[in-house]
Amino acid sequence: MRKLFLVVLVLSLSSCGHSLQEAERHFAQGQYYKTISELNWVLFMKMSNTEALQLRAMAYEQLKDWNNALMDYKLILQMKPEDGIAYAGIGKVYWEQGSYILAEKNLLLAARYRDDDAELMILLGRAMIKNKNFQSADLFLLKATELEPKLAKAYFYRGIVQAHLGDAMGSASQFNMYLMYAEDNIKAYYNRGFAMLSMGMTDWAREDFEFVLKHNPKHHEALARHAVCIMSSNPGKACADLQLAANKGSEFAKEHLKLCR
Repeated sequence: MRKLFLVVLVLSLSSCGHSLQEAERHFAQGQYYKTISELNWVLFMKMSNTEALQLRAMAYEQLKDWNNALMDYKLILQMKPEDGIAYAGIGKVYWEQGSYILAEKNLLLAARYRDDDAELMILLGRAMIKNKNFQSADLFLLKATELEPKLAKAYFYRGIVQAHLGDAMGSASQFNMYLMYAEDNIKAYYNRGFAMLSMGMTDWAREDFEFVLKHNPKHHEALARHAVCIMSSNPGKACADLQLAANKGSEFAKEHLKLCR
């Protein structure tokens, strides 16, 4: 009995230098291995510490250790079956792994308990876009804009959804809202052009890429995509621009040089 007491005492003393606060400090500094090491001690003393499990799962995520991240999030749900953060964490991991159906399923569960989280609504909407559930995606992205009216990316993804639903004017309206709230205007125009081109709206995409190139003539990805937009109307210039962009390292340009053969 005395030996057992001594073992417990030694373990308690050895854990005194380990705390959740110290782990949080390591995490904030990007020291994810140290975070995990610190939390291993915290959890050794109390495995039911869901805050520690959540932080360790987040550290595993940063290290792209998806399996261990999933394991910790699932441990949380065993103790707290209605933990929206854990469901969101699982959904994010499945998103990173490209398992969009599982991502959508878990993000939906997260949204049930965290219906005031705009970022969650956006990720759920994106998963639904991947799964071609456009009507549902539109509802959750709309919810995101209602929660945070100035969150630019919510309008960006809603613009994509509106295009898939066949509402060209609605799509344009959402992209205009995206441009209004985006912090980096050049990047915003490029992103809108990128989306427009991917949906076959080449005239609108061309205008966006021209805006980007006017302000940054060395933006070779914009140059390559602008070239594709003008291929039918000005193939000579388009091919010259594609070659230039390819020479500067644009993979998109290299892939589309075949249009010039």
